[in-house]
Amino acid sequence: MKIFLASLLVFGLAIDLVVSQAALPGQFPSHGALIFQGRICGATVLNNRHVLSAASCGLSPTFERLPVAAYTLHLGVVNIPATPGMGIIQFYIHEEYNPHHEHWNNIAVFRTAVNILLDLPPPAPQISAVETYNRIVPDEENCVLVGWNAPPQHTLIPLQHQVQAIFSREYCNSLPQVAGSVLDSMVCAGSILVNPNPCPNNPGGALYCHGRLFAIMSHNRQCGMPNAPGVYTQYRFYENWIQVQMNRTDTPPAGPTPPPGHSGAESIAGIPLFTLLALLVLRLLA
Repeated sequence: MKIFLASLLVFGLAIDLVVSQAALPGQFPSHGALIFQGRICGATVLNNRHVLSAASCGLSPTFERLPVAAYTLHLGVVNIPATPGMGIIQFYIHEEYNPHHEHWNNIAVFRTAVNILLDLPPPAPQISAVETYNRIVPDEENCVLVGWNAPPQHTLIPLQHQVQAIFSREYCNSLPQVAGSVLDSMVCAGSILVNPNPCPNNPGGALYCHGRLFAIMSHNRQCGMPNAPGVYTQYRFYENWIQVQMNRTDTPPAGPTPPPGHSGAESIAGIPLFTLLALLVLRLLA
């Protein structure tokens, strides 16, 4: 089943463009949806108490940390209203994520209020912990993005999946809308054509390569435009960090991200000077 929604920006009205296929029940048993404040984020099951999503999914539009009561997690469905969902009891945003910069370290771990029931036989909802892909994926190789990819103002559509080709980092960084902001821990995927580049309303969506989780959707500035790939956070660079978060028992403080007095400069530590200069030049030329 093909889904096509035209994407235009006319008189300030944004309508998303999505070219994708509807997922079958049980086709992506590790994928879920975080619903909060009229927004949708993708979520990937890590184990029976944790899901992986984007750090941006933990913040309000003013970059304040959201209360856990704001969230409902839906798993094992292709239509979100099919189940009442479960609550979130805690979440951990990467400590060096700074939404004022280039979405570096855009990753977060969410802890569920109750155990996720995994690998139950049908007719129970099909929910499984994800298998991960920790290797380099060659340029131009096709992977699959999974998500609902529908904004709150539209009627929710079933879970979707679409093919995304891996872009070389050099080519991606040369694009004006990316402007050198993609680091080694990130990857670009999409199409050189108008379709099917992902829209920015699907943060946390899972990018599967070889049938395993390779990265999660971070952002995309130009929905459905040619040469406007989505930018993803690679799982393999954060595997150890994720393990640490799943063992944490503390409660992060409420308030803005980054906290007052934290400029986010730590997030660029270790980046070669050449990369920083190239980023600056590309920004000036954009």
